[in-house]
Amino acid sequence: MARPWGLAVEFRMNASSSSSPCVGIVIVVYRSLDRIGPYVRNDLAACAMPCKIVVVDVGSPLENAQRIAKELGVAVCDPEQPPVGNLAVLSVAENLGYARGNNVGVRYLLRHFPHVDRLLFSNDDISFLSPKVIETLSRTMDENPSIGMIGPDVVDLQGNFQGPLYRHPSIWKIMANNILEPLLGRTRANALLGEPSRPRESGPCSIVSGCFMMARTADFMAAGMFDERTFLFWEEEIMSRRMEAIGKRFYFESAVRIRHWVGATLSQNAPNLLLVRNMLTGGNLYFTYYERHNIIALILLRLSNALRMGLVRLAILKRAVLRR
Repeated sequence: MARPWGLAVEFRMNASSSSSPCVGIVIVVYRSLDRIGPYVRNDLAACAMPCKIVVVDVGSPLENAQRIAKELGVAVCDPEQPPVGNLAVLSVAENLGYARGNNVGVRYLLRHFPHVDRLLFSNDDISFLSPKVIETLSRTMDENPSIGMIGPDVVDLQGNFQGPLYRHPSIWKIMANNILEPLLGRTRANALLGEPSRPRESGPCSIVSGCFMMARTADFMAAGMFDERTFLFWEEEIMSRRMEAIGKRFYFESAVRIRHWVGATLSQNAPNLLLVRNMLTGGNLYFTYYERHNIIALILLRLSNALRMGLVRLAILKRAVLRR
């Protein structure tokens, strides 16, 4: 099948060395040390399935990766070097972002553990609120061949749910949000433009939270991996379309729940020019190459993006003036 994004990925899966499923877990870390140790030692270590873990430390000096490796009882690996045991820590000086960082981890896993037949993409700021999280996702995926990527119920530190979404993004709602969110705030803008609430029941969906989601290795590679033109934001939306192109769907599994500690590290209210720029860039990519909107709609989207950037700059200037 020809892919609309024109990305070819060569992949050869060696025969599994074990009859039981093996999960390759990729954790991309950016200047973070607080959660990775407890998460790996406590939550991931409780998994009864065979697991191979690679931690990809991006955008940090080697010393940061060495501290993580020491915390986990291993040494930092060269990308060409096989790990000692089932856990590796890689140091990448460049801040690769979500898509490229996860792809680096996948390539490392498949180079040294070619029998890994499913992949789990996880943040480091995660804790399990249910038993057998990984096992349940894996079993549900095995029972439903149409599943391309699956995610659990996710709550943040404030008890807010993160995903799933059941509809693909609308370019017109994104334009409206570009105007309303800087003026009204994220919560009120979401109340006006967000999806209607519905029971949080297991089933097919459009998007699950990218902080923790699982795919079959063969499906992930057939879909072309993550689109490395993104940096942060829109990776789930793009992967959903890529999975649909190979006849697969995203799936929400409500039987297990995790906590995403995002509320401890990211402000949901303070304007951040870099984050907004990354979000708008990802949206442009999605609507141009995956939704393939006409030129008029894309021009209007870019105009709304420019307006939003201007409103964010004004908000930052206002905060600076008020602090004086």
